[in-house]
Amino acid sequence: MTAIDHAITGAIIASYIHEPAIALPLALASHFVVDSVPHLSFNSHTSHLFTKVLTLDMYLCTLFLLAIIIFQPAYWLLIIGCALLAMSPDIMWLPQYVRQLKRQPNRPFNLIMRFHQKIQWGEFSRGYLVEISYFIVALTIFTISLTSRH
Repeated sequence: MTAIDHAITGAIIASYIHEPAIALPLALASHFVVDSVPHLSFNSHTSHLFTKVLTLDMYLCTLFLLAIIIFQPAYWLLIIGCALLAMSPDIMWLPQYVRQLKRQPNRPFNLIMRFHQKIQWGEFSRGYLVEISYFIVALTIFTISLTSRH
């Protein structure tokens, strides 16, 4: 899944669970749950399309986090923390991505990387439909969570 989908999922968790000791680990775990949902696949992580999607994803994440910082809803620091933590497992792919850009061979995956790759069983070319739908539903749930009292 895209980083923005992970970020919104983490934000939803924080907006409903206000206890950091519970919300933060759940946000981290949510990354792997969300990645198990079928989603967009790329033939190459060095393709022009991947770079465009990655750039758009980074802009959306930045805008989302800036909006939280600007509007400062209740528990906004926890929301930011959970959003960042929910995105964080994908940082493990950065060295592989850089190696691919430099046309260097990839290193073997460690245990966590193999697990992370295996749970993403449902990647397919029309997965963007799932990604967009997930984004709309998650953003709606998050917005509702900010306006409701719980």
